[in-house]
Amino acid sequence: MKFNNAFIISALVATANAYELLKDYSKGFRIGAATNTIHYNNANYVNAMKAFNYMVAENACKFVSIQGTKGKFNFNDCDAHLNKAKQLGMDFRGHALIWHSMAPKWLENEDSNSMKNSIVNHITNVLKHYEGKIDTWDVVNEAIDDSSNGNGWKMRNSFLYQKVPNFIDLSFQTARKVSPKTKLFYNDYNTEGIWGKSESVYQFIADLKKRNIPIDGVGLQYHVSVQHQPQFNKINDLIGRYCKLGVEVHITELDVSCVESCYAGDVEKKQSDVFTNALKACLGNSCCTGFLVWGIGDPDSWLGSDKKGLLFNSNYQPKSQYTAVLNVLKTTTAASLGKNGGNTGGNTGSNNGGNNNSSTTVDISKSAIKLQDGWYTIKNTGSGKYLHVESAGNSENVVISSNASKWKLTNTNDGYITLTSSVGNYMLDVAGGEDKNGVNLQIYSAYSGDAQKFVILKTSNNKVYTIGSKVSNGGKVIDVEKRGTTDGSNVIQYALNGASNQTWTFESTSAPSTNSQGNQNSQSNQSSQSKPENPSQSASCWSASLGYPCCKSCSVYYSDNDGKWGIENENWCGILSSCTGSNASCVGAQGYPCCQNTCTVYSTDADGKWGIENNDWCLINKSKC
Repeated sequence: MKFNNAFIISALVATANAYELLKDYSKGFRIGAATNTIHYNNANYVNAMKAFNYMVAENACKFVSIQGTKGKFNFNDCDAHLNKAKQLGMDFRGHALIWHSMAPKWLENEDSNSMKNSIVNHITNVLKHYEGKIDTWDVVNEAIDDSSNGNGWKMRNSFLYQKVPNFIDLSFQTARKVSPKTKLFYNDYNTEGIWGKSESVYQFIADLKKRNIPIDGVGLQYHVSVQHQPQFNKINDLIGRYCKLGVEVHITELDVSCVESCYAGDVEKKQSDVFTNALKACLGNSCCTGFLVWGIGDPDSWLGSDKKGLLFNSNYQPKSQYTAVLNVLKTTTAASLGKNGGNTGGNTGSNNGGNNNSSTTVDISKSAIKLQDGWYTIKNTGSGKYLHVESAGNSENVVISSNASKWKLTNTNDGYITLTSSVGNYMLDVAGGEDKNGVNLQIYSAYSGDAQKFVILKTSNNKVYTIGSKVSNGGKVIDVEKRGTTDGSNVIQYALNGASNQTWTFESTSAPSTNSQGNQNSQSNQSSQSKPENPSQSASCWSASLGYPCCKSCSVYYSDNDGKWGIENENWCGILSSCTGSNASCVGAQGYPCCQNTCTVYSTDADGKWGIENNDWCLINKSKC
């Protein structure tokens, strides 16, 4: 009998350590740990490293470690980690190119233009040095403020943000230009489904995708404890949403502190549950492609040895938590590995299978039909349920329901249509604008880009249609996931196959009432400020009928189907119709205000030119600038 050499070496290592190795049961899934060269002279530490097939350097590849002195790049320690990974047969993950912490003082003291150039120069040199050696990098680390509560996001007021407000866009765009094949991640903590910041980071990533900033994945750090840990359904659902957004997920820095329970008899069992819940959620979602703990054993943990947060004990022998993780790997194949994995997503009722992104070639010129502009309800023929969204807000999920939502169909000049929801100024939208099977359908602020354009395609049945997305050139269509027929069944984009979960009828209907729209729009997350519950009434103001006072000024912060809105005394108010011309010349976008004073442009996108006032984005007022 012939034996694979790698298998023989792995078996010998396992015998020497007297325990089974995680990597031997990962089936190729990347399961790893953070390491530090200061421990490489400890044989027990290095033996424990051999349990993993993926490595990240704890500190050696960060900005200050590589370029402590401006212009002098020292890759020695980062290279030493990479070489050790190669020696042990491990893949290597880059962490982190840009981070406000562990940045050199010279960078912090630079002016805006110099800092911008230094960011570009650092990313360029590091990625060129590791081209073909490291396939994944955390480009930006921990840029969202901890106070972000799920209603939008707030940027951390770091020296980076103060001097280069668009440093995140700049960093990702530079990294993609320098190293097109490298996977680019954003990495942050408190993102695993416990705190409101988890939702804020999701919205932030969705916004990067929407603006075509080149991001491939998100790192969920997962520093938790037995007292504060995410429920399995929370982290599982969160990772699933990222999958639908079209990004990869890595759990990047997992440790589980025993704080307040360190001497309880069942503490290791509780810690094991946290580790295995995280691993099961990752393995079960096809976009989760990496799982790393932040350290090898308790003695080298940033938490301190007394918090017992890792898989190996003070002697670098595996704890019961390690065994629990091992047993999950023995019984579960990662969905990211495809055919034999867990929940690979996609549409189990179609012929193409979960991970096949091929599309049927569609001749739109022959198959497309045109319906009149107007309001419609859109009914799925397979379930008898309607295309539905429950409430207003960016990235709100679209499902089927017995409740018939109304959609405004508008023909565009390039032969496509847009579908605007009755809940407000939001259009049906392919999440992230991805041409992939299984991508979620959502609503997003109307901007009529390709992700929000669709084509109605005829079928062999009269007045029964499929609805193709422009991002797939009509080859992928609106599809009820897994042929669902119950209220709440998810709606995705999937390769055209003609099944009844992909066919729809358009039923003409009346326009929704203004009051109905206004009530729904009041639930929108377009601004972190809430509209008042008990506003004053004014018969002369159109907004009074919706429950909001008149504005005393004419400064427009937001516009929707009801009218133009301002903010006074931190509350919403309706702009009087007498505010015309230059008095109401600027309308904010996506919940952001118009700039009151500045004309300095920091970024430009489809909404216009953006400035910064009071540490927040604002839309440049064209009439003033």
